[in-house]
Amino acid sequence: MKTIEATLQPRDVVKLAFQFQETEFVPYDDLMLYEHDQALSAWFGDEHWREQHSVSYLGALTGFDGSLTLAGMTPQPDGTQKDILGCSWRMGNISHLEDWPLHEPEMGDYRLPGLQPYFEQYVKPRWPREIAQSANRFRICWTVFGLFERAWTLRGFENFLVDLALNEKFAEQLLDHITEYLLQSVDLMAQAPLDSICFTDDHACQRGMIMGADRWRRLFKPRWKRIYERVHHYGLFATMHMCGDNTEVIPDLIEVGLDCMESCQPECMDLYDLKRRYGRDIRFWGGLGAQRMMPFGTPDEIRREIRRMKRELGRGGGFLLACAKAPDAITPLANILAYLEEAGQPRPVDEL
Repeated sequence: MKTIEATLQPRDVVKLAFQFQETEFVPYDDLMLYEHDQALSAWFGDEHWREQHSVSYLGALTGFDGSLTLAGMTPQPDGTQKDILGCSWRMGNISHLEDWPLHEPEMGDYRLPGLQPYFEQYVKPRWPREIAQSANRFRICWTVFGLFERAWTLRGFENFLVDLALNEKFAEQLLDHITEYLLQSVDLMAQAPLDSICFTDDHACQRGMIMGADRWRRLFKPRWKRIYERVHHYGLFATMHMCGDNTEVIPDLIEVGLDCMESCQPECMDLYDLKRRYGRDIRFWGGLGAQRMMPFGTPDEIRREIRRMKRELGRGGGFLLACAKAPDAITPLANILAYLEEAGQPRPVDEL
């Protein structure tokens, strides 16, 4: 393993960053390089390349993915795959939702599946090995599909947007049901020795909040407050992946207890400005462009941007370096190597 501060384990470095303290090395994310694992294994001549050529600051335990796929998918006559939540997906490099269980704005007898049986059969048995493998790392666990994402996958994207505008009573009923589902996921994941519970909710596009900031504040904000409070009840950090431009609601997210924003797309948000405005109140995880910088930049451009990120975003702690999205397959291996090599370097001396 590459070296960090002699007296600190990788987990310590991330925890210090989450406590807004600077360290010589800025923690970074190498888990999101999964699309390039095979190429990196070939390059380094070792499938366990992380042990010699990276510092694995993060350790991920199995959680609850969007389709609870460990329970299996049921093939449909049209070639789609139906998950146990009743959603049918066209599978591929990117999965597309093609059918959903709630065709009308009413719950009827539909209920999300209880998570306890899935947890006992598929999730918990994986933890002992994952816990052993993630010793001394900052452990995270994910529940994929937050309030907005889960709602539109159950109702259809356009349908749920109409519900938000015209069927608000039903929308609230659905969101309340999803909130209970997410709270149950927190209770189960918190049984593991974690540091952070992570959610996903892409409620923004690159032009701003999809449903509008005011509607988000009215319908989503109080429910996220309940969820973050449950995470904090267990002494854990609440992290959320959010694509798009979330600038307008960052003060609200801070108010209801979100500890860390993950993704932080530089194509639509000025992360350097956000650091100056909110960098003592919320942590930022991500920020290196996956739409232009990683696939189309040069290795030298990537190195320069990483050095700037460490200087400015790493100042005062509260920053975890990562690509804003997992680099896809078109990203040159030279750029992936530049990320790994520069990420592993200490912060510039004049900034310590």
